[in-house]
Amino acid sequence: MFMNKEEIKKYLPHREPFLFVDTVTNLNNEKNIEGTVTFPSNSFFLEGHFPERPIVPGVIIVESLAQLGGILIYKSFEKDLIGKDPALIAIEAAKFKKPTLPEEKLIIKAELVKSKLNIFKIYAEAYNDDILAVSSNITATVLA
Repeated sequence: MFMNKEEIKKYLPHREPFLFVDTVTNLNNEKNIEGTVTFPSNSFFLEGHFPERPIVPGVIIVESLAQLGGILIYKSFEKDLIGKDPALIAIEAAKFKKPTLPEEKLIIKAELVKSKLNIFKIYAEAYNDDILAVSSNITATVLA
């Protein structure tokens, strides 16, 4: 299953400049999802991080992983979640292994580890040139 940004916007409330998933390239409901994100060199957060040698902040990459996980959750449990907004509960064990520069394309992946009573545990990773750049455990819910 392929989704572009316009299709992604049907499942996430995020909008530019805070929408950090460009495409969904693979989706297995209630299991896993894969997509891409590229951070343009004119991204608002790069102006100050760092002016002489910009790198994408790790927290922004973790946000992109959380958004990808949100798409997986909404697509998997769509009928139960219509009209509810996502909310992060926890980000745990985030590891930053390789810096990401502007214009580098990341392959982002998320796996649904557990779901119970609208609490969703996700393990997510971002790859830069086939090298693990960021990984994190993410817990999310939905607001009524």
